Amino acid sequence: METIQKMNGTIWVFAAILISLVLVQSFLFLRLALRFNEKHKLVTKEELKSAQRTGMIAAIGPSFASIVVALSLIAMVGPAATFMRCGVIGAPLWELYMANIASTAAGVQIGGEGFTESIFTFCLFCMVLGSAPYFINTMIMLKPMDTLLEKSKEKKKHISFMPYLSTSAMFGLLGYSVCDYFSKTASVVAAIGAGISYYVVEKISKKINSSFLSSMGLGIAMLFGMLFGQVFTILMTK
Repeated sequence: METIQKMNGTIWVFAAILISLVLVQSFLFLRLALRFNEKHKLVTKEELKSAQRTGMIAAIGPSFASIVVALSLIAMVGPAATFMRCGVIGAPLWELYMANIASTAAGVQIGGEGFTESIFTFCLFCMVLGSAPYFINTMIMLKPMDTLLEKSKEKKKHISFMPYLSTSAMFGLLGYSVCDYFSKTASVVAAIGAGISYYVVEKISKKINSSFLSSMGLGIAMLFGMLFGQVFTILMTK
């Protein structure tokens, strides 16, 4: 940990610069999207507000999970490196994984004996380069996929594989992310409880015609899912 403490101040400088760039980039993208929508009238103001509420609520669950893992990452690589990496990528579990791989390849444990400044720098490089495939894939595939989407719109019958591709990709991604959790009975109970809760909330929101309640459905389902899972765990341990 002595090595991490020595380099922590220097890393804070680069972390502040990098996070500032991220904030500026986010602001520019948001302004560009709002101006584009204002010009072409693709989405109404009500839909924008609904999307904003849904996005804020949907971010609650993953944020708590990220915070828990980030605390472990802080103990291993320090607060500055954690802030720099999680503030850009937002995947502390992946960063922790890459840091462990790098330190293991160097023949030491993170923060342990022999963990020098050079090895710490090596870990940081691996954490950064480990995210590169995502950006490379985006640069390579984004334009061809956009071209295919435009061509599919030009077809007379308006039959396109894009909705099926995007839906199957999302199911595959979410399924791969959660499949390990279903090895535990408590996780299955939590998933069932969350699904039932979401269904009930959607039914009620349609009955009373409340778009606000509908946008809160995901957050409510998360809370009930955690509640069901915790109650089941407590009952099984008695």
